[in-house]
Amino acid sequence: MAPDSADLPDSNYSSRAAKKEKQPPEDKAARLERERAELLTSVAGGDLSTKMTRVAGVLNLYPHTRNSDVALTLKYWEMFQADLYDPTGILPRDLFKLERETYIARARAKIQNEYGLFQADENVRRHRRNLEEDMREEVIENAAPRRLMNIFADETGKTHTFVIVAAIWVLSGHAVFSVVQAIRRWQSQSPWAEREVHFSKFGRNDMDPLREYVRVVQGNREFMSFKVAAVERARTRRSIEEVVFRLHEHMLVRGADHEISTGRIDLPRDVEVTIDEEQSLDNFALDDMKRRVAERYEHAYGGGLTLRTVQTASSKKSTLIQLADLVAGTINRRLNPQEARNYKDEMADLVIDEFGLAPEEEDFPDLDSSALFRV
Repeated sequence: MAPDSADLPDSNYSSRAAKKEKQPPEDKAARLERERAELLTSVAGGDLSTKMTRVAGVLNLYPHTRNSDVALTLKYWEMFQADLYDPTGILPRDLFKLERETYIARARAKIQNEYGLFQADENVRRHRRNLEEDMREEVIENAAPRRLMNIFADETGKTHTFVIVAAIWVLSGHAVFSVVQAIRRWQSQSPWAEREVHFSKFGRNDMDPLREYVRVVQGNREFMSFKVAAVERARTRRSIEEVVFRLHEHMLVRGADHEISTGRIDLPRDVEVTIDEEQSLDNFALDDMKRRVAERYEHAYGGGLTLRTVQTASSKKSTLIQLADLVAGTINRRLNPQEARNYKDEMADLVIDEFGLAPEEEDFPDLDSSALFRV
């Protein structure tokens, strides 16, 4: 008697099971560590593409939201659903459109409990539910965000006459979200909706979108500035890796001096640096850079300016690293020109004119030569 088809093992299931045996599941601890690192990278890069990264961004920027899901939800609505959120009164119909507090709280719990990030105060962790009511006054007072300055950097020209490091300085943590949202809102409706912004990949038909993109950036320049450092390779005997290292270091030190001396930022303030992961510096160099720059900040400003992190992120996930690439590519086109001008030079002229990028010569003793620096 032939077996009933219901008794036969499913062939697809068998193949899946065999495949699962050949590829054992990722260890839970390893998976959590990978997800934790990916989340930190996304936050560092200003990636707001998921609910998890948005919740993490709020927790990072507003420490008081780590202690209260109500405070977290209100700040989430304020930042990411401002068209619906009204602190003086929310229309009942809008409650159906606002992100649910339960979903936000669930993301917060995963971030804090599984990834160990952006932890609540110890007493809150012990008695979280009972202390929610005690947070009411702090929520009403709308506690200030961390005094944070974010820097996004990229490099180019390593095989050309000038080596260049360019960076976007965003002078407040909240401004990172505002700038990224504005750019992504425009980009989603633009010819660049499905692509990264890379100067080297621009074609002849990209002039009009570039002009619109620059206009959006300019509309959000109040809390943002550009820094460019460059050195002529022939005038130094150092390796290309060390040249890039020193350019980043000078950019971070001289850039901070400029922001403080001109009164664009006040102290105390934390600094977080995010560099394109395709750069030429390994983790040892990044750690060394962090130590050296942190020491120079301490020497110049005491505890007033603190370098918290130097990390890398993919340009695919970071709108502001893509902007740094645009600035770097633009200056590269000006300092390392081609034999004949073409549409790329016109694009560089546009960006330089609109952003006010005009490199000036300055002495960089540690690079054995004079170099170009723009603040």
